[in-house]
Amino acid sequence: MRTLSIFGCGWVGRVLAHALQPNFRVYCSARSRSTYKTLQPHTRYLLAYPNLYHEAFYQADTFVIAIPPKHYYLETLDTILSYIPSRTQIILLSSISVYTQTHGLIREEMLTKPTRILHAEELVRAHRADSIILRLGGLMGYERIAGKYSAGKVLEHDKLVNYIHRDDVVRIITLCIEKEIRGKILNAVAPLHPRQSYLFAQNANRFGWEKTYYKSDTVQPKVISSQKLIETLDYTFLKPDPLRFW
Repeated sequence: MRTLSIFGCGWVGRVLAHALQPNFRVYCSARSRSTYKTLQPHTRYLLAYPNLYHEAFYQADTFVIAIPPKHYYLETLDTILSYIPSRTQIILLSSISVYTQTHGLIREEMLTKPTRILHAEELVRAHRADSIILRLGGLMGYERIAGKYSAGKVLEHDKLVNYIHRDDVVRIITLCIEKEIRGKILNAVAPLHPRQSYLFAQNANRFGWEKTYYKSDTVQPKVISSQKLIETLDYTFLKPDPLRFW
Protein backbone atom coordinates (compact mmCIF):
# COMPACT_ATOMS: atom_id res chain seq x y z
CA MET A 1 0.00 0.00 0.00
CA ARG A 2 1.33 3.46 -0.92
CA THR A 3 1.96 5.94 1.87
CA LEU A 4 0.94 9.58 2.14
CA SER A 5 2.11 12.06 4.76
CA ILE A 6 0.21 15.31 5.23
CA PHE A 7 2.10 18.06 7.02
CA GLY A 8 -0.71 20.13 8.48
CA CYS A 9 -4.03 18.35 9.02
CA GLY A 10 -6.32 21.33 9.24
CA TRP A 11 -9.44 22.20 7.26
CA VAL A 12 -8.14 20.67 4.03
CA GLY A 13 -5.58 18.18 5.31
CA ARG A 14 -7.92 16.28 7.61
CA VAL A 15 -10.51 15.82 4.84
CA LEU A 16 -7.82 14.77 2.38
CA ALA A 17 -6.60 12.15 4.85
CA HIS A 18 -10.10 10.75 5.28
CA ALA A 19 -10.69 10.66 1.51
CA LEU A 20 -7.48 8.73 0.76
CA GLN A 21 -7.35 6.32 3.69
CA PRO A 22 -9.16 3.51 1.84
CA ASN A 23 -6.30 3.28 -0.69
CA PHE A 24 -3.30 4.75 1.14
CA ARG A 25 -1.58 4.45 4.47
CA VAL A 26 -2.03 8.06 5.57
CA TYR A 27 -0.05 9.89 8.26
CA CYS A 28 -0.97 13.33 9.58
CA SER A 29 0.91 15.93 11.57
CA ALA A 30 -0.41 18.67 13.84
CA ARG A 31 1.39 21.42 15.70
CA SER A 32 -1.21 21.90 18.46
CA ARG A 33 -2.34 19.29 20.97
CA SER A 34 -5.99 20.19 20.39
CA THR A 35 -5.71 19.28 16.69
CA TYR A 36 -3.47 16.31 17.46
CA LYS A 37 -6.16 14.77 19.67
CA THR A 38 -8.68 14.83 16.80
CA LEU A 39 -6.48 12.63 14.58
CA GLN A 40 -6.38 8.84 14.58
CA PRO A 41 -3.92 7.67 17.26
CA HIS A 42 -1.96 5.24 15.08
CA THR A 43 -1.34 7.73 12.25
CA ARG A 44 -0.75 11.03 14.03
CA TYR A 45 2.39 13.02 14.81
CA LEU A 46 2.81 16.13 16.95
CA LEU A 47 5.39 18.18 15.04
CA ALA A 48 6.06 21.86 15.71
CA TYR A 49 9.06 24.03 14.95
CA PRO A 50 11.87 23.35 15.80
CA ASN A 51 11.04 19.73 16.80
CA LEU A 52 9.97 18.46 13.39
CA TYR A 53 11.77 15.17 12.93
CA HIS A 54 10.20 11.73 13.02
CA GLU A 55 11.78 9.34 10.53
CA ALA A 56 8.67 7.24 9.80
CA PHE A 57 6.61 10.34 8.94
CA TYR A 58 8.96 11.40 6.15
CA GLN A 59 9.32 7.97 4.51
CA ALA A 60 6.28 8.49 2.28
CA ASP A 61 5.53 8.06 -1.41
CA THR A 62 3.77 11.45 -1.42
CA PHE A 63 4.25 14.36 0.98
CA VAL A 64 1.61 17.12 1.05
CA ILE A 65 2.51 20.43 2.73
CA ALA A 66 -0.72 22.06 3.90
CA ILE A 67 0.27 24.60 6.55
CA PRO A 68 -0.61 28.33 6.58
CA PRO A 69 2.19 30.87 5.99
CA LYS A 70 2.81 31.83 9.61
CA HIS A 71 4.64 30.66 12.74
CA TYR A 72 8.18 30.05 11.38
CA TYR A 73 6.77 29.13 7.97
CA LEU A 74 9.95 29.39 5.89
CA GLU A 75 12.11 27.91 8.63
CA THR A 76 9.71 24.99 8.96
CA LEU A 77 9.71 24.35 5.21
CA ASP A 78 13.48 24.48 5.01
CA THR A 79 13.77 21.93 7.81
CA ILE A 80 11.17 19.42 6.64
CA LEU A 81 12.38 19.53 3.03
CA SER A 82 15.78 18.32 4.20
CA TYR A 83 14.10 15.21 5.67
CA ILE A 84 12.05 14.20 2.61
CA PRO A 85 13.66 11.50 0.40
CA SER A 86 14.41 12.37 -3.23
CA ARG A 87 11.97 9.70 -4.50
CA THR A 88 8.99 11.30 -2.72
CA GLN A 89 6.40 13.29 -4.65
CA ILE A 90 6.01 16.72 -2.96
CA ILE A 91 2.84 18.82 -3.21
CA LEU A 92 2.82 22.34 -1.72
CA LEU A 93 -0.52 24.05 -1.15
CA SER A 94 0.19 27.67 -2.02
CA SER A 95 -2.10 30.62 -2.83
CA ILE A 96 -3.15 32.88 -5.71
CA SER A 97 -2.22 35.81 -3.44
CA VAL A 98 1.26 35.59 -5.02
CA TYR A 99 0.05 37.45 -8.13
CA THR A 100 0.93 41.10 -8.68
CA GLN A 101 -1.70 41.92 -11.32
CA THR A 102 -5.06 43.33 -10.28
CA HIS A 103 -6.73 43.19 -13.71
CA GLY A 104 -7.11 40.76 -16.58
CA LEU A 105 -6.66 37.02 -17.09
CA ILE A 106 -3.81 35.69 -14.97
CA ARG A 107 -1.84 32.55 -15.73
CA GLU A 108 0.91 30.73 -13.84
CA GLU A 109 3.84 32.34 -15.66
CA MET A 110 2.82 35.93 -14.84
CA LEU A 111 4.54 38.16 -12.29
CA THR A 112 4.10 37.39 -8.61
CA LYS A 113 4.53 39.32 -5.38
CA PRO A 114 7.78 38.95 -3.39
CA THR A 115 5.94 37.65 -0.33
CA ARG A 116 6.59 34.83 2.09
CA ILE A 117 4.30 32.65 -0.02
CA LEU A 118 6.40 33.19 -3.14
CA HIS A 119 9.59 32.68 -1.14
CA ALA A 120 8.09 29.41 0.11
CA GLU A 121 7.43 28.25 -3.44
CA GLU A 122 10.98 29.16 -4.46
CA LEU A 123 12.38 27.36 -1.43
CA VAL A 124 10.44 24.17 -2.22
CA ARG A 125 11.47 24.21 -5.89
CA ALA A 126 15.10 24.93 -4.95
CA HIS A 127 15.09 21.77 -2.82
CA ARG A 128 13.10 19.78 -5.36
CA ALA A 129 12.54 21.07 -8.88
CA ASP A 130 9.98 18.32 -9.54
CA SER A 131 7.64 19.49 -6.75
CA ILE A 132 4.01 20.40 -7.48
CA ILE A 133 2.86 23.89 -6.47
CA LEU A 134 -0.92 24.27 -6.25
CA ARG A 135 -1.93 27.93 -6.06
CA LEU A 136 -5.34 27.73 -4.44
CA GLY A 137 -8.08 30.28 -4.82
CA GLY A 138 -10.12 31.42 -1.84
CA LEU A 139 -11.15 28.26 0.01
CA MET A 140 -14.91 27.89 0.37
CA GLY A 141 -17.54 25.24 1.03
CA TYR A 142 -19.48 23.81 3.97
CA GLU A 143 -19.17 26.22 6.92
CA ARG A 144 -17.00 28.63 4.90
CA ILE A 145 -19.57 30.78 3.09
CA ALA A 146 -18.58 33.77 0.99
CA GLY A 147 -19.73 37.10 2.44
CA LYS A 148 -20.21 35.84 6.00
CA TYR A 149 -17.49 38.05 7.47
CA SER A 150 -18.19 41.12 5.35
CA ALA A 151 -21.88 41.31 6.32
CA GLY A 152 -22.73 44.92 7.18
CA LYS A 153 -19.31 46.19 6.12
CA VAL A 154 -18.45 48.70 3.41
CA LEU A 155 -15.90 47.57 0.81
CA GLU A 156 -14.03 49.80 -1.63
CA HIS A 157 -15.23 48.23 -4.89
CA ASP A 158 -16.77 45.16 -6.46
CA LYS A 159 -14.65 42.43 -8.08
CA LEU A 160 -14.81 39.07 -9.81
CA VAL A 161 -14.26 36.23 -7.33
CA ASN A 162 -11.57 33.57 -7.56
CA TYR A 163 -12.78 30.84 -5.21
CA ILE A 164 -12.45 27.08 -5.04
CA HIS A 165 -14.57 24.55 -3.18
CA ARG A 166 -12.80 22.24 -0.73
CA ASP A 167 -14.21 19.19 -2.54
CA ASP A 168 -12.33 20.26 -5.68
CA VAL A 169 -9.10 20.84 -3.75
CA VAL A 170 -9.23 17.30 -2.35
CA ARG A 171 -10.03 15.83 -5.77
CA ILE A 172 -7.25 17.79 -7.49
CA ILE A 173 -4.65 16.63 -4.97
CA THR A 174 -5.90 13.07 -5.35
CA LEU A 175 -5.51 13.22 -9.14
CA CYS A 176 -2.01 14.71 -8.86
CA ILE A 177 -1.08 11.67 -6.78
CA GLU A 178 -2.87 9.10 -8.95
CA LYS A 179 -1.44 10.52 -12.18
CA GLU A 180 2.02 10.92 -10.57
CA ILE A 181 2.27 14.55 -11.68
CA ARG A 182 5.60 16.26 -10.99
CA GLY A 183 7.27 19.58 -11.69
CA LYS A 184 4.15 21.70 -12.22
CA ILE A 185 2.84 25.04 -10.93
CA LEU A 186 -0.96 25.02 -11.25
CA ASN A 187 -3.69 27.51 -10.42
CA ALA A 188 -6.60 25.79 -8.68
CA VAL A 189 -9.61 28.10 -9.00
CA ALA A 190 -13.21 27.40 -10.00
CA PRO A 191 -13.68 28.24 -13.70
CA LEU A 192 -16.64 30.60 -13.16
CA HIS A 193 -16.05 34.06 -11.68
CA PRO A 194 -19.28 35.86 -10.69
CA ARG A 195 -19.26 39.37 -9.26
CA GLN A 196 -18.54 39.42 -5.56
CA SER A 197 -21.55 41.68 -4.95
CA TYR A 198 -23.92 39.14 -6.56
CA LEU A 199 -22.47 36.26 -4.57
CA PHE A 200 -22.44 38.09 -1.24
CA ALA A 201 -26.00 39.38 -1.77
CA GLN A 202 -27.25 35.88 -2.61
CA ASN A 203 -25.66 34.39 0.49
CA ALA A 204 -26.83 37.25 2.72
CA ASN A 205 -30.39 36.64 1.54
CA ARG A 206 -30.13 32.87 1.98
CA PHE A 207 -28.59 32.95 5.46
CA GLY A 208 -30.24 36.07 6.84
CA TRP A 209 -27.17 38.30 7.11
CA GLU A 210 -26.98 42.03 6.56
CA LYS A 211 -25.76 42.70 3.05
CA THR A 212 -22.29 43.97 2.12
CA TYR A 213 -22.03 47.55 0.84
CA TYR A 214 -19.67 49.05 -1.75
CA LYS A 215 -18.29 52.58 -2.10
CA SER A 216 -17.99 52.16 -5.87
CA ASP A 217 -19.74 50.16 -8.58
CA THR A 218 -16.40 49.69 -10.32
CA VAL A 219 -15.59 46.00 -10.84
CA GLN A 220 -11.99 44.83 -10.52
CA PRO A 221 -11.73 42.34 -13.43
CA LYS A 222 -9.05 40.01 -12.07
CA VAL A 223 -9.56 36.40 -13.18
CA ILE A 224 -7.20 33.56 -12.26
CA SER A 225 -7.06 30.96 -15.03
CA SER A 226 -7.20 27.25 -14.18
CA GLN A 227 -6.83 26.18 -17.80
CA LYS A 228 -3.38 24.70 -17.27
CA LEU A 229 -4.68 22.55 -14.41
CA ILE A 230 -7.70 21.45 -16.44
CA GLU A 231 -5.45 20.37 -19.33
CA THR A 232 -2.79 18.74 -17.13
CA LEU A 233 -5.24 16.63 -15.13
CA ASP A 234 -8.03 16.37 -17.75
CA TYR A 235 -10.10 17.83 -14.93
CA THR A 236 -13.79 18.69 -14.68
CA PHE A 237 -14.63 20.76 -11.62
CA LEU A 238 -17.07 19.26 -9.14
CA LYS A 239 -18.17 22.75 -8.10
CA PRO A 240 -17.49 25.12 -11.01
CA ASP A 241 -19.82 27.96 -9.91
CA PRO A 242 -19.28 29.83 -6.62
CA LEU A 243 -22.92 30.94 -6.79
CA ARG A 244 -23.82 27.30 -6.16
CA PHE A 245 -21.13 26.35 -3.62
CA TRP A 246 -23.75 26.10 -0.87
